[in-house]
Amino acid sequence: MEQELITLGILFVFALIGGILAARFKQPMLMGLLVVGALIGPHALGILKHESIMESMIEFGAIMMLFLLGLEFNIERLKKIGLKAILIAFLNSAVLTFVGFTVSLLLGLSVVAALFMGVILAFGSTVVIVKVLENKGFLDRQEVPLLIAVLIIEDIIAVMIITFFSGVQDKEVGLIGNVESLIVSICILMLVYILFLKFIKPGLEWILKSNNSEEIMTFTALAMCAGFAYLAYALHLSPAVGAFMAGSIVASLPNSKGFEHAIAPYNIIISSFFFIAIGTLINFTSIINNIMLILVMVLVVIITKITAFSGMVYFFANMKGDKMFFSSIAMFSVGEFSLLVAKESTKFNVGIDLVSISAAIVAISAVIMALTINYSNKIYQPTVEHLPWKFRKQLDKFAEYLKAVSEELDLDTKYSRGLKKSMMRAVLIFMILLGVIFGWRKLSGYIDPSYSFAGLLIAILAIGLLMFHFIMMLKKILKLLSEIFDSATNTRSAVHSHLIVKKAFSGFGIFLIGLLFPFVMFLIDLSPYYLSVSFVLLGIAIWQFYGISRLMSDNLDLARTSFPAYKKYSYENNTKAVNRGWKF
Repeated sequence: MEQELITLGILFVFALIGGILAARFKQPMLMGLLVVGALIGPHALGILKHESIMESMIEFGAIMMLFLLGLEFNIERLKKIGLKAILIAFLNSAVLTFVGFTVSLLLGLSVVAALFMGVILAFGSTVVIVKVLENKGFLDRQEVPLLIAVLIIEDIIAVMIITFFSGVQDKEVGLIGNVESLIVSICILMLVYILFLKFIKPGLEWILKSNNSEEIMTFTALAMCAGFAYLAYALHLSPAVGAFMAGSIVASLPNSKGFEHAIAPYNIIISSFFFIAIGTLINFTSIINNIMLILVMVLVVIITKITAFSGMVYFFANMKGDKMFFSSIAMFSVGEFSLLVAKESTKFNVGIDLVSISAAIVAISAVIMALTINYSNKIYQPTVEHLPWKFRKQLDKFAEYLKAVSEELDLDTKYSRGLKKSMMRAVLIFMILLGVIFGWRKLSGYIDPSYSFAGLLIAILAIGLLMFHFIMMLKKILKLLSEIFDSATNTRSAVHSHLIVKKAFSGFGIFLIGLLFPFVMFLIDLSPYYLSVSFVLLGIAIWQFYGISRLMSDNLDLARTSFPAYKKYSYENNTKAVNRGWKF
């Protein structure tokens, strides 16, 4: 007991030192805590030697961090976030994961280590980015709301990734067994979450309204956090995932803001202990031995952000000039959730110290972001001057086109509302479908053989109905997208709009499959040579996008002409399309 109290005392003292150091060098507190933790850990001065205590601090800190993240997230708030922010966040995470994975393979890492490395690079740091922008006086810039929305979505993606890795740790059961266990566990957790929202939450709201005290709210929230964390643990998922779901429920309860205010001081203590404990895992020798790998990965982040992320905000948010490069530089900093992903890698045989490497990447990327954020305009000017004028004009024209569509998606119209509802229903139906398929495989072994045939018929019928419903929802989504596209661009041709949307939908799907194929390689344990499948899929998608850009560019020019001429073009274009075998 004395050792535990001494350890807590040491943590308090060095948390203070870390905070002072961070303030002195005008860096986020996260940086100071990681450095101090590394210095007092067993790989340096050895002041903190009790690994079991540090491990408990990390687990508890992760649970509370994701619980607090859940407090910032609920379904209603997600609905208010623009679809373009969700699209940019998913694309940014997928592209960084793929590029990091590819470069890591080229540097000789295994498929497992390369995938973890790619995922570590995929998330920006909300804490660091907001703090640096605040210190630099940039929080009032026009780009910041979109960047914060993207960071929020990336945090949610990080939760999904942690769930994935925590659910596929048992390599002995094989691919099917891992996927079955993961999907069934997620479905059960989601089912409990939905039942809680539908039946138990109204009772909690009544109790909290009749007993509106901060103490009751605090104990209710913590009890929910503990309950969902234990449920996730029992389902062989990370307890932090359950804590996140509990936090999202608490966020929708009355007086949730009062709970956030009450727990704020404890949040500082918990997060400080977490980052110091993570810091104790950092090995400076490992950082020195892998310094070239670290620098290459930082360079991957910088180049990918300047190219890919700049393109995303340019095309989907119409951020031109300095705004485009400011947004990409602001997102240089690799996030704190990357440390949680790196911590998950210790449960796999990756053969490399990813915790130390990721901590170094977080620190270096944050420093580079803070030093370069003031020079976005100087980076933009020479880059744009070397582009041909006609090419720039064509890009601006295409960006304006996409801006019209993205703004129409974010408007509160019957089509955009219907699209959001349809997409959420499609996701829910897909999850239920997976749950039925893999749940039946799990339950079939416990069913009496005399009833197995009847059970199989029921399962096939349920799967067929769900598949039919899912396909109909996809058709509805395509129809709504076509309506939105037609309204945004004033094409006057529903057939032409549907053709563009259909090709874009399929091209985007192929593109995502290509980017996410490394996860399949990880699950099936494929050799690095199978990465060629990704490049083939990406090539097909890029060719598809090129065809779409031609259609959209021609469409934009002709939409401005008189109606009869456009009608003639639509007829000729649709005739060509039918002759080529395209179906509408």
